Amino acid sequence: MSNLIQKIETKIKNQEQIPDLIQRINDILKNSSHFLHENEILELKNEKINLEKRLIKSNLSFEKKFNDFFYSFEEIENAPEAQWLVSGVIPSGTIGVFYGSPGSGKSSVLIYYCNQILKNFHNTYIIYIDADMALGKISDFGVGELVKQYGERFRYAGKSANNLSVVAQNLLKEIVQIQLDFPQRKYIIIEDSLTLITPRKQGFIDVEKLYRYEKQIRDANGTIIIVTHLNKAGVFADSQQIENYADYTFLVQRNDFNSSILLLPKKASRYNIHEKAYKVENRKIIEEIDFQIANISYSESSFVNTILDLLSDGEMNQSEIMKYLKQISFLSKYSIGEKKVLSLLDKWSKMGKWSCEQRVNEKNAKFYYMETAKLTKLPNIDKIGA
Repeated sequence: MSNLIQKIETKIKNQEQIPDLIQRINDILKNSSHFLHENEILELKNEKINLEKRLIKSNLSFEKKFNDFFYSFEEIENAPEAQWLVSGVIPSGTIGVFYGSPGSGKSSVLIYYCNQILKNFHNTYIIYIDADMALGKISDFGVGELVKQYGERFRYAGKSANNLSVVAQNLLKEIVQIQLDFPQRKYIIIEDSLTLITPRKQGFIDVEKLYRYEKQIRDANGTIIIVTHLNKAGVFADSQQIENYADYTFLVQRNDFNSSILLLPKKASRYNIHEKAYKVENRKIIEEIDFQIANISYSESSFVNTILDLLSDGEMNQSEIMKYLKQISFLSKYSIGEKKVLSLLDKWSKMGKWSCEQRVNEKNAKFYYMETAKLTKLPNIDKIGA
């Protein structure tokens, strides 16, 4: 029986190779015949004839050959809409990548999302594989609270330091079967960090094995969230295919000026992912905040800090502020014009960083001040009474 199977497999393999061989002969005759002698050209033509005779043509019609490849109208009409575990951020049944510089807040964001998902979806089970964090830092992110509150629905892995990649791959392989055994559950796997979990080849990520089990989990309706770092040059340290093979990606950035973490969509694919910003305190996310307010440039944050330092000594009008900024070469250093300075003064005044008052008795000049600074300049109550 085994000989028969081997014979049939060989026959099928030969049939699969014949079209490729015929195509190679055609290419040589078309593009490189000028390198050949007449007898060589004749031999190639005869070989092509022999191959065509050996080729077994299928009796199946075009429709039957590719029936399982084309979608039917009913399948397209009844296709399910994208389901979101976190609205605008994590679509269910996908492979997503969160990447950024070390310390940018990737783990903080994902632990925050874990809490939301477990709270909002009772049929979700999260396995967080952490290959990149010391045990002493775990409490800073509230991991223990999730384990205590949700039990087996939130599992935190990464304790073993020996053959971590091998153990992690075996775990992923097991999760594939678990997701198939329990289709009513939604398993979410977080891999932090991918470069330590994925098998390597000659020191680099083995691209052939990249997302090997992750794709199987996704096919079984599970969700994969990948965490990876940027190198010092601000690019992927191992392979751009980490992003290319994913369904969507986010760049995670920290803005220390606003004590916030920013999520910037980089690869949306067919998913309508959105930019997000979160307020951070002691490495934990407190709340979601307006992205536009949180996403200010380094030059703008430097401007705000400069004006705050300036106004801490007392109020100043527009002309005095402009004169000071020119004296310290702020405008040239950050390539900011006078109109931009005025707009920023007005913008951050409206946002409450300082106050603004236009005074008629001072030729309608605008004065800027900190509320506390202005109060210190008021006369003492005892002196008023006197």
